[in-house]
Amino acid sequence: MTLTIYREKIDKISDHGYISIQKFWDSPIRYFDQSGRRHDMIQTQASTDEQLKDQAIRQALVGDLTGARQTAGEIVDKRYSREAWQMMLFVESERGNVQSVKDTIVSCPDPSLLASHFYLELPQLFVKAGDRSGAIEIAKAMGNAGVLPLIGIAAHLAQDGDIEGMRDALAHIDDADLRVLILRKVTAYQPTMPGLDDLDSMRTETAQTDSLAA
Repeated sequence: MTLTIYREKIDKISDHGYISIQKFWDSPIRYFDQSGRRHDMIQTQASTDEQLKDQAIRQALVGDLTGARQTAGEIVDKRYSREAWQMMLFVESERGNVQSVKDTIVSCPDPSLLASHFYLELPQLFVKAGDRSGAIEIAKAMGNAGVLPLIGIAAHLAQDGDIEGMRDALAHIDDADLRVLILRKVTAYQPTMPGLDDLDSMRTETAQTDSLAA
């Protein structure tokens, strides 16, 4: 039987670009069959989570980051939660807002929700745009997941001949053996790089520090 389905309340965009999700869901979806009989449909958790996801994304798009994070935090289904958090991260990265990107990363209740190729490439987007310090700050906010991005930042800066920047990136990698390994590879592949003497000195200092720590 063909049913004509409609919502008695629709999701209207307010002056701020969104409405309260509670106001949207304070009445059920209703439909009428061909005989004109009205039926009320109970919302499922999945449909509620999908609406919360859409709400969080709309809030992020209009700049209400606090509201977006709060809304995303109410989502139960990880599929929709992951989409909401990753989209929030994407929106803020497009705006070049380092602090908001960091806040979103730290606010996410489950780091696995952010895990993606884009997430790992995020610091590189900032360093390629010329924001070296912002890229490093974002990688640091990523915790253990930020080690690989820090290596990428260091390699990128080394290729550009930015020894100071490379030093700064590597300084945030706790594993001294890993730092030495990266420095060895840089000197092997960039033998004519400006500032190579400083780089050799840094490698020696790192090795000595690691030896004393042992």
